[in-house]
Amino acid sequence: MWHSSSARLLKPLLRRSLLSPLTATRSAAGSSAVNWSTVQRPGSMRRSLATVQPDMRPEIAQHNSDTASSNSSSSSDGPHDALTHSIRQFLVSTRQNPRAGLKPDELIVKCPECSPGKPRRLAYSAHLNTHTGEFVCTSCFAQGPWDKYRELAARRTFQNTIPRTRSTDPPPFRIDEGTLAKLQHNLEAHEDVFAGLTGHGEGQLRLSRDALRKYGVGLGFVDASVPVVEDLELLVAGSDNAAPCLAFPRTTFRTNSFIEDTSDAKMAAESATIVHGAQPFSAVQIKLIGWGKEHSDLEMYYPADDAQPGLFGFHLAAIGDSYEVILTSRELDAVAAYQATGIPAVSLPRGAYQLPLDSMRALERFERIYVWLDDDQQGTEAAQLIARKLGVDRCLVVRTRDGNHEGAKSAGEALATGADLKNILDNSRPVQHDKVLSFAALRDAVRFEVTNPDLIRGVQSTDLPGWNACFKGLRPGELTILSGATGCGKTTVISQMSLDFCKSGVSTLWGSFEIPNVRLATRMLSQFARRDIAGSPHEIDFWSRKFENLPLYFLKFHGSTKPETVLETMRHAVYAYDVKHIVIDNLQFMMSMQGKGIDKYDAQDAAIATFRQFATEENVHITVVAHLRKDSHQASASGDADINSIFGSAKVTQEADNVVILQRYGNSQSKTRCLNVLKNRFDGTLGKIYISYSSESMGFKEISAPRQRKSLKVVQSSRKLSEDERRLAESIAEEDIVADNDHDLEEKRAKTSSPSSDKLKK
Repeated sequence: MWHSSSARLLKPLLRRSLLSPLTATRSAAGSSAVNWSTVQRPGSMRRSLATVQPDMRPEIAQHNSDTASSNSSSSSDGPHDALTHSIRQFLVSTRQNPRAGLKPDELIVKCPECSPGKPRRLAYSAHLNTHTGEFVCTSCFAQGPWDKYRELAARRTFQNTIPRTRSTDPPPFRIDEGTLAKLQHNLEAHEDVFAGLTGHGEGQLRLSRDALRKYGVGLGFVDASVPVVEDLELLVAGSDNAAPCLAFPRTTFRTNSFIEDTSDAKMAAESATIVHGAQPFSAVQIKLIGWGKEHSDLEMYYPADDAQPGLFGFHLAAIGDSYEVILTSRELDAVAAYQATGIPAVSLPRGAYQLPLDSMRALERFERIYVWLDDDQQGTEAAQLIARKLGVDRCLVVRTRDGNHEGAKSAGEALATGADLKNILDNSRPVQHDKVLSFAALRDAVRFEVTNPDLIRGVQSTDLPGWNACFKGLRPGELTILSGATGCGKTTVISQMSLDFCKSGVSTLWGSFEIPNVRLATRMLSQFARRDIAGSPHEIDFWSRKFENLPLYFLKFHGSTKPETVLETMRHAVYAYDVKHIVIDNLQFMMSMQGKGIDKYDAQDAAIATFRQFATEENVHITVVAHLRKDSHQASASGDADINSIFGSAKVTQEADNVVILQRYGNSQSKTRCLNVLKNRFDGTLGKIYISYSSESMGFKEISAPRQRKSLKVVQSSRKLSEDERRLAESIAEEDIVADNDHDLEEKRAKTSSPSSDKLKK
């Protein structure tokens, strides 16, 4: 479904050995060869750790020795001497310290086109093939042979990314074997946690000791009050307030000769042969997940800012030993799948069902990939998307429930309930072609929607329950139009709601064409902390660390931009970062110079039609902020704005699935607003959601509907009129009683006739 020029450029690269990871706001784990007896942080001295019991050494090290012979021959067959010398000399002259990729013949180096000016951890975005010298950057898509790399680098030097001291970039981060062994020893020594993983009772996971050892799963202790883990000794030993966390190491290939910090090519090549042949895999990052319900929200990484790619369980999928692999959403699901089927299993490195491009590279060599995510609405949609990214011809989607709306939804839950995971795997099915469907292909989805109405409603909002009552949730494939008068708080509302969904795992792309990204991010950071960060500058680092973990990205556009350019970037973000929610704020600023007179309406209609088609084809939710007509601003203030008040032609609201107008309630100084739902294509529910702005939390909170009150003059006038009519009615009734005949009655009524009496008689 990728039809843009960037898609045509990127897709062929997925079949080659050059495609590299995209550097995002939150970087994935990395890879490099290490000595398992030391820990080395960038710019720090090595320090040795005490050894532990010999029988507790991680299975990763044992697997390294088992696969040494199969890799030593290939590592010795290096590139030609001339090319080798040229590459090495250039890396030394530019003071680079490349990272190892997820392939043995690949280096991650600085891109000569886009790295100048970037932070060091974002500058390494180009992937260099050490055998051919070809490179490709997945950040700016620059590519070509080695001569072109040097030519581009000569034009744009790396001086902005090199420290003023002219020192070489620090080497890639490495985690030693001793630390992993201690963490694994902690796990087996902790009776409660180990029993929860290996026990066969209710609520226990039934994982085997052997499987946990092969994956190197350990147990660490983290102080939840600190944003990042910095002390390995405290991670192993713990403290009084530390929470137990499962430790999942991420592994990748060790570095090759080009990464060795030496100018002697011969020594570097010999060193690479020994290192690469002895231990082909290396642990480069540890993911820490809190254990127990009270710590279920705790998630940290060590190191937090490392940019090297790595996967949990990557060392089990040895080169040449396996042609198939299982891809799961969680680490314990990967352990369970491997234990039950014997097929190597790796887990997605990030939450929210994101598959970064560096992970895709690691999966290129497999002929068959089982995509085994949660068997619910969100997991099924993510599995379909990931399978299309990896190639539908080699992917099979595993359905744990197989169409049932009850039961275990993941591999880990299925193993805990005693299900036959091999049978579940055998029933996996390929993804159908996305342009041709039969009812047989739709029957399972139809059955799922009928039997699981609560699961298809979408992601729920935690800040605005009224939004859930009207729209039932945020669903992919829909287009929402949010409008309102100038200054009523449209950006504040949608930024708060996007953060709300982002915290629930919805990967979000923000396109702010009116407000600069820095100012928008500052506001969103305060909304995330639920207080004005400007008043607490000492807390900025703490909340920034947490904010970075959100799957949130920003478009680097401002003001008038062609819709085709925006669409191409959106498609790239969906492909690279698995974005599921896109915000365009706002439509008029983006289209400000795209046409004049009648043409500007045609251009806006074309942009809306493009967004509508994109939301359907890419299965993402798009929220577009649009202005009201100038003559509708007063109507918005009085609460009379309707679906025809939105700027532009009727096509804007016709293409949309949902239409919402944000209106002021009360006078111009009131902080109360009303979200008026005017269109809902999902189930037709309309209504008003009343919200009030809080200056403390920098956002809105939902309130009950204000009581309708009449003015004092209207109430007094109404009471006086009712009293006059009551007295007149009593007078007429008394005269009717004493009247002798109809003639006398008519005469008396004529005497007392008045507009009020006529009204009362009628």
